[in-house]
Amino acid sequence: MRWRRLPRPATIADPAHQTASILWLGYDAPQSVLSDATETTWADNAREPLNDFLTGIDAAHAGEVNSTVLGHSYGTLVAGETMRDHPDLPVDKAIFVGSPGVGVDHAKDLHIPADQVFSATAENDLINLAPPNAGTLAPLNPKAYMRLFDDHSILYGYDPTSDDFGGRTFKVADGGDWGLNGTPAHSQYWDGASLRGMAKIVTGGQP
Repeated sequence: MRWRRLPRPATIADPAHQTASILWLGYDAPQSVLSDATETTWADNAREPLNDFLTGIDAAHAGEVNSTVLGHSYGTLVAGETMRDHPDLPVDKAIFVGSPGVGVDHAKDLHIPADQVFSATAENDLINLAPPNAGTLAPLNPKAYMRLFDDHSILYGYDPTSDDFGGRTFKVADGGDWGLNGTPAHSQYWDGASLRGMAKIVTGGQP
């Protein structure tokens, strides 16, 4: 699985320390992009389990872990809501890729320094078309079309790659073409320069 690719470039970036990568799937994830993923319910239900998991990891290592939460797609909302609602969460850095929004409008609302919040979205990632949440009458609600005129509004808060969000961005590959081949760009963050950038962030460097 692609998440397993991170430790190797992290070791190259910082050979003096060990880096472990853990995939957390301790919640019911949305199964449909067009229905389930347009609701926060799945993320709402994941906040406590993710908090418990991260707190447990920290306790098991006596607080000696430098922890980075890396969220992808809807997982960025899960991570963002958890950080938002748990000010004492033992997290040092956050990385959000391909995000539809993280549940806050500003990086400072995640309770870690804003310069330790990193985000990136591939140019050809179809998540770029995500509109603000306009409710059940979206086609009739002007808010559904505000992203055409306002570059920081997105489905779940401000776009974390926008200047208004207040975090930091890093360079990733453009990904596949739009059209029918646009979807793969949403999952191509664990390749090449994109992966190396995340490895540098995790190890305290500059992407």
